[in-house]
Amino acid sequence: MISKLIDIDECLEDIGRCDSNAQCTNIQGGFECSCKEGYFGDGKDCYKKDESNQAIGIGIGVGISVGILALCFLALLILFFLRKNVTFFEKKNKKNK
Repeated sequence: MISKLIDIDECLEDIGRCDSNAQCTNIQGGFECSCKEGYFGDGKDCYKKDESNQAIGIGIGVGISVGILALCFLALLILFFLRKNVTFFEKKNKKNK
C-alpha cells in the first residue's frame, strides 16, 4: 500500500507566520519567508532599510574621529607649553645662582 503525502500550503493557512513585510513561499514540507524589496531580515522579522541610519552612523564616526584628533592636538599643545615653561624655570634658576 502506497500512501500519498499531502502538502499543506502554510502560506494559505497562515501557519507560516512570515512578517507582514515578507513574501511567503510554499515548498514541499514547509515554507520560506523572504523580505519584500526595501526591507531586510530573515523573512520572519523584516526591517525597513533606512538610509538615514547609515548617515547617522557616518556622522557619529566622523564626530568621534574629530574629537580624538582634537584631544591629540590639545595634548601636544599642553606638552609644548609644559616643556617651554620648564626651560623658562631652568633659565630663571641659573640666573639666581
